[in-house]
Amino acid sequence: MKYLEGYMERHTEGEETDLHFLMIDLDDFKLYNDTCGHNAGDMVLNTVVGIVRKCIRKTDILIRYGGDEFLLILPDDVFSKKLKQIRDMVYEAEVPGYTQLHLSVSIGGVLADNETVESAVGRADSLMYQAKNRKNMTVTEKSGIDSVKGREKQQVLIVDDSQMNR
Repeated sequence: MKYLEGYMERHTEGEETDLHFLMIDLDDFKLYNDTCGHNAGDMVLNTVVGIVRKCIRKTDILIRYGGDEFLLILPDDVFSKKLKQIRDMVYEAEVPGYTQLHLSVSIGGVLADNETVESAVGRADSLMYQAKNRKNMTVTEKSGIDSVKGREKQQVLIVDDSQMNR
C-alpha cells in the first residue's frame, strides 16, 4: 500500500484531481478454476483484463490486487461511464475456448475525499462486497446498487454422490 501511496503522490503532485477507486472482483472465479481447471481461470483473467484495458486510458491505473480482484484508479470525469462499461462488456464477453462460462464482475467504487489511499481502497472494497452479495452489480456511494438486465447468471449445483456420504 505504501508503494501505491507514493506513486499516487508523485503522479498527482500539484493537481486538484478527484480520483475514484474501483475494486473489481470476478464473480465465481474459484468455481471456474475448480471445475474447468487453471487454464480456464487464466483465460478468464486474460479476458477480463483485456476488456478493462479497452475501457480505460493509458493514464488510468489498473492493478491486480488479489487473485481475482483488481483495483482501478481513475479521475472523476469518466468514473460512472467506465464503471458501467466495464461491467457490461465483461457480462457480454466470451472466454476463448470456454464459451460455456458466463462472466460477471462485482464492482465497488468511491471518490477519494481527503483521505489516504488505504482508506479509499478499504471503502471501495466494502462496497464491492455489497455488490458481490448479488453478483454482477456495481455499488457506489452516490448511486447505490446498479445491475445489468438480461441474461440470467448461470447457477451451478454440485452434488457429491461419493460412498462416504451415503
